[in-house]
Amino acid sequence: MDVQTLISQVKEAETRHDLEQLGHRLPALQIQLIRAGVNADELGHIISDLADAFTGRFIHLAEVSLGPAPMPYAWVACGSQGRREQTVHTDQDNALILSGPADRGVSGYFDQLAEQVTTGLDACGFVLCSGEVMARNPKWRQPLDTWESDFKQWIEQPERKSVMLAQNFLDLRCIHGEADLLERLRRRILALTRHNAGFMAALAVEALHDRPPRRLPGDWLTVLTRQAPLLNIKRVGILPIVSLARLLALADGVMVLGTRERLQAAVDSGRLSEAGGRDLTAAWDCITLLRAQHQVRCLEQGRKADNRVAVDTLSQEDRQRLREAFKMVRIIQSTTGRRVAGFLLQ
Repeated sequence: MDVQTLISQVKEAETRHDLEQLGHRLPALQIQLIRAGVNADELGHIISDLADAFTGRFIHLAEVSLGPAPMPYAWVACGSQGRREQTVHTDQDNALILSGPADRGVSGYFDQLAEQVTTGLDACGFVLCSGEVMARNPKWRQPLDTWESDFKQWIEQPERKSVMLAQNFLDLRCIHGEADLLERLRRRILALTRHNAGFMAALAVEALHDRPPRRLPGDWLTVLTRQAPLLNIKRVGILPIVSLARLLALADGVMVLGTRERLQAAVDSGRLSEAGGRDLTAAWDCITLLRAQHQVRCLEQGRKADNRVAVDTLSQEDRQRLREAFKMVRIIQSTTGRRVAGFLLQ
């Protein structure tokens, strides 16, 4: 299955049914790519590019059925799609930035557009977000001025919930429409965060909240303490690196989005040592690849892909690699991460 051909077919699809049929190919595509030796970084870019293509085509079909948009807007993705780190087991996180205030008619138009696009993506395998962080939710479909006010409140009143919301939306990327709307919002966010030590400190605390385990399920001590045999590799391995990389980038005022790119930016700024950047990037590559390989095993067994790895199914070599990767994440969290947090808390 050729990726570029599939993307072209998505962009040329004439009906929602056509798109749904193309979406059904995605699990087989991930199996093919991983079996061919593609690394997780390349996989993330490919699946994200396909998600972008599906999103853009569903928006086109919605505009055909609803008529031209009543005002300029930007459809933006956050989360793993924003960072271009998706796999086939990924829910959708998206929002709409409107160029101006919306009356009832305008709101109704964008409500219908968002509903058609998000349900279409769901039918193609990019499932609805359980937390409703989607453009179909009026809370995430706002004029630019309202977005700026929301971020200002989150940043100036950094309670944990507001920090978590802001953290999610710091990965925004424009998928369709007026990219300048997002760039204006991004510049405003950067100015607000760089001059608010309280928010940055709260973001640092949140980024260091989750730490990889010291021992894997199945190790002798976990057996004795009856710890769960499954490991949510996304929660304990991937998200801690994503959060740390985001913190380092924002502390330097760098608005790159990808985790690998953020780690390199931290090395370039001197905030992360070359050795630390190399080791943490290697840990990222290891954990994300093991996750993708686990999802392939799920799909080949006729199960839905997930993030819950049964560690006893891994080879001894992979288990050792995972232990070393987790150890490196904990070290960087305890050194660079805590040093940045301590500086911000001063």
